Amino acid sequence: MTAPQANIAIAGCGAVSTLYYAPALAILQQKGRIGRVVAFDPDAARARAFAGLISGTEVSQSFDALVSSPGDLLIVASPPMAHADQVIAALDAGKNVLCEKPLAIGSVQARQMIEAAARNDRLLFAGHVRRQFPATNAIRDIVRSGLLGQISAVTCFEGGPFSWPVSGPGYFSRSSSGGGVLQDIGSHCLDLLTWWLGEPDQIAYEDDAFGGVEANCLVTLDYPGFQAKIRLSRDWAQPNVYRIVGAKGWLEWPVNDPRNFRFALSGGDTADTQMRAPPGDDFHQAFARQIEAALDNDKNAVSAADILPTIAMIEACYANRAAMALPWLGADELARARALSRPS
Repeated sequence: MTAPQANIAIAGCGAVSTLYYAPALAILQQKGRIGRVVAFDPDAARARAFAGLISGTEVSQSFDALVSSPGDLLIVASPPMAHADQVIAALDAGKNVLCEKPLAIGSVQARQMIEAAARNDRLLFAGHVRRQFPATNAIRDIVRSGLLGQISAVTCFEGGPFSWPVSGPGYFSRSSSGGGVLQDIGSHCLDLLTWWLGEPDQIAYEDDAFGGVEANCLVTLDYPGFQAKIRLSRDWAQPNVYRIVGAKGWLEWPVNDPRNFRFALSGGDTADTQMRAPPGDDFHQAFARQIEAALDNDKNAVSAADILPTIAMIEACYANRAAMALPWLGADELARARALSRPS
């Protein structure tokens, strides 16, 4: 049976919308899955540029008008500090919502959003597109099957010299973004680890946010019998790899590769595994799957409630942060850094 065409609204036409949501919506349009698309951004020129990427897309003159327009799903891809207000307004107007990560700035906001969905009998999903990758799904199955044996260590590095095409300084402001590299990349990383491994028993955190947002951080998650150590950076060029080591083998995932990972069992040869996914399966296809999952409310959709543990972990990190060791600072610089290193 052919699924009916859906009408889509999208709030926020910045980088994530231009680079990923627009191609994904174009894919779904070509499939005949979506019909009308309406977009809004406070920057009208940006909204018009986005509309030009998808055939027939209309531009709304205000967020209120966007929410009032007919639509089966509203995608919120605005700056993080706008998420809660826009999501709740959309839910109150009777829309189902897919909200880009980070879903919320803290657990209180997240629960308010979830309560609004329940109050209006609407659906609220979180944009954690990495759960749509064939590779990350296979890794989850391998870890949960016990094929690697008792896990002994997990290490993750992600980041590098900052290159995301931001449109203004708000990306580096806590009042706009809610945090730095932990809030940004960490939303994905911690979600994947809890999806694969479950919630940790304890968490420790340190960063270099001496009065601003962090560019580097170290997160240590304690699990029974092992630790997961996560390094996130906006300036350190290192291979972006997640590695899980067990008593019977190991696996490595090159970050953001939808199809490939490496693994080996004890005594066996290293294997480079490419998943049996359609040729060209990439970020755009994953975003398209994410939108379709939200439209269909199927098992691959990531509900807002699924993300609560990750939000609580990030919140706990910021509340209990320690100052990262910076041995290259002089005595005066170190004293000033320590004075600025109180938890946010």
